[in-house]
Amino acid sequence: MKAAFQRTLASVFSYILLGVICLEAPARAGDAYELLQRKGEAISSESRIAGWSFVISGGAALGVSIPGYYLSNDLFSKTVYSLGETLAVVSVGYGSYLLLIDDDYTRFKRILAQVPSLSLDERNRLAQVFLEENAARARGLRRIRVITHSLTAGLNILNGFTADQSELKTALFFIGGINVLAAIGFGFRKSEEEELSQSVTPRKSLHTDFSVGAGPKGPYAGVSWHF
Repeated sequence: MKAAFQRTLASVFSYILLGVICLEAPARAGDAYELLQRKGEAISSESRIAGWSFVISGGAALGVSIPGYYLSNDLFSKTVYSLGETLAVVSVGYGSYLLLIDDDYTRFKRILAQVPSLSLDERNRLAQVFLEENAARARGLRRIRVITHSLTAGLNILNGFTADQSELKTALFFIGGINVLAAIGFGFRKSEEEELSQSVTPRKSLHTDFSVGAGPKGPYAGVSWHF
């Protein structure tokens, strides 16, 4: 009986230890600066490719729209070419923005690189704080989207119940359902910034407690999980 109890107690401790290792093992903070560098380089490469694509396509559209506007005689053609000129200018402007304006990751990485006196541990800590701040901002934006889509869904569903025409009722319910799905999606799906921060930040809100003692009915072992 005593040996069976000892085996049971050992098994309990093994599961507890496994739970502590799986849930509380923090990611290495030393990965934060390296992750920030990789993310900045990836975004810079994507922005450079996309920027040149917008500039080239916008320039080509301008090359067609400007002559077409002055060579056309009817009002409809001039309107179409004028709209094409506007969209082309917007495309060139957005492409120039992607090429000339760096993202937050690249700027922060460049700031850290311009301070050579910082040690590697200090760079890692600063990078980790930056990722946490970005994740907090992204989390706030995600909550705003959840609230916005929830309110839009509620209004459309309410209007659907009060609508008299069946076609309008169906359309309002359809729009409300789409917003419900969007709210659920934004509520449960974490943003890329949150996932990046979580990959280098210890999970402080999830931990395990265990207790061992003797009660009126004999020895006991307990485990509790805190989320």
